Amino acid sequence: MNKKVVMLSTSALGGMLSVIEGYQRDGIFERWGVEFVPTHVEGSASKKIWKFLKAFAYVFMLAVRGRVALLHCHVSMGGSFWRKFALASLGRRFGIPVILHLHGSETKLFYIALPSFAKRIVARQLTAASVVFVLSQSWRSFVLDVAPKAQVVVLPNYVELPEPTEKLSPDANINVLFLGLVGDRKGVYDLLPAFAAALKTVPQLFLRIGGNGEVEKAQALADKLGLQANVDCLGWISGDAKNDLLRDADIFVLPSYNEGLPVSILEAMSWGLPVITTAVGGIPELIKDHVNGFLISPGDIPALQNLLEQLGGNPDIRRRVGLAARESIKEEYSKEVILPILSSVYEAYVNDQK
Repeated sequence: MNKKVVMLSTSALGGMLSVIEGYQRDGIFERWGVEFVPTHVEGSASKKIWKFLKAFAYVFMLAVRGRVALLHCHVSMGGSFWRKFALASLGRRFGIPVILHLHGSETKLFYIALPSFAKRIVARQLTAASVVFVLSQSWRSFVLDVAPKAQVVVLPNYVELPEPTEKLSPDANINVLFLGLVGDRKGVYDLLPAFAAALKTVPQLFLRIGGNGEVEKAQALADKLGLQANVDCLGWISGDAKNDLLRDADIFVLPSYNEGLPVSILEAMSWGLPVITTAVGGIPELIKDHVNGFLISPGDIPALQNLLEQLGGNPDIRRRVGLAARESIKEEYSKEVILPILSSVYEAYVNDQK
C-alpha cells in the first residue's frame, strides 16, 4: 500500500500558501504523492478551531491506517506553531518522520516572548523533528542557538523565471509596486509618506499597492496625504493580474519590519525590477545593497524617499540593478536550484517508509 506525504499548512492567502502552490505547480505533489491538508483558514475563531480539529482527525485516521510516509509541517509563529506542535507530536507517536518548515517573519519575537517552559517545548520540537527547513542562513543560526542538535537544512523560497516581455501599455508614469499584507509590519505606512515626499521631486511616480489586510486604512492615509491621483490600493492580487502588475512596474518596494524570505521580493527580482527593501530576516542574504537591490533600515522614511527619487529619475540605474536582480534569482533562487534540495530530503525519508 503506497503511503503519502501529508503537507500541513494554512489555506489563508499569503506567502506560505504561495510556496505550497509552487510545489504543486512544479510537480512536487505528483512526484512524491503529496496531499495538502489545510490546518487553518481565514474567518471566525470557531471556523478556525473546526478546521484544525478536522485536520487533526484526518491525519490521525491516516496514521492509524499506516498511510503516512512523511509529515511536512509549514510553521509560522503563534497559533501556527502550537497547531503543528500537536500534529507533529501525533506523527511521531506513530513513528512518522516530521519536517518542520519555518516561515514566520516574527518567529524570533514569538520565541523571545515565551515563558521558559514554553521555550523548552519549542527547543524539544525542533530537536525531535527529522528535519527543520529554514529560509536562510541567519534563520539556521537562530534555530541552532535554540536547539543545537536540530537537523537544520536551508531551503529558500523560489520563483519561476518569467520570459522578458515589454510593458503591456507603456505610459509616462514611473510605476512603483508594493505587494504584501497591507499593514504596519510590511511598512506600508512608511511607504506612503515617503512616496508623497518623493512625488514632489519626481511627479511621474505612480504607486500601486496590492495585498489584503488594512486596505481601507492605507487608502485613507493616501487620501489624507493628497495622493488620490497617484496611489491605487488594489486589494489582493494573484495570477495573471499580479504578473501584469509586475510586468508594468519600474520599481518594487517592500519596507518591512520583519521578514523570512518574501516571495514577493523574489518575484519582483525575477521580473528584472530594482527592489527597495529592508535589511531584515533573510533579505540581506538575497540582496547586495546597490548591486542587485537597495537596503534601508526599517522605518527610515527619508532613506526610502531618497531612493524613490534616485530610481525614479534614473532609468539607467533601474535597468542595471534590475538585470542584476534577475540574474541573482536565476543563479540562486530558481526552481532548478531549490527543488532538488527538497527532493533530496524527501527521498531520504519517504522511500524508507513506502
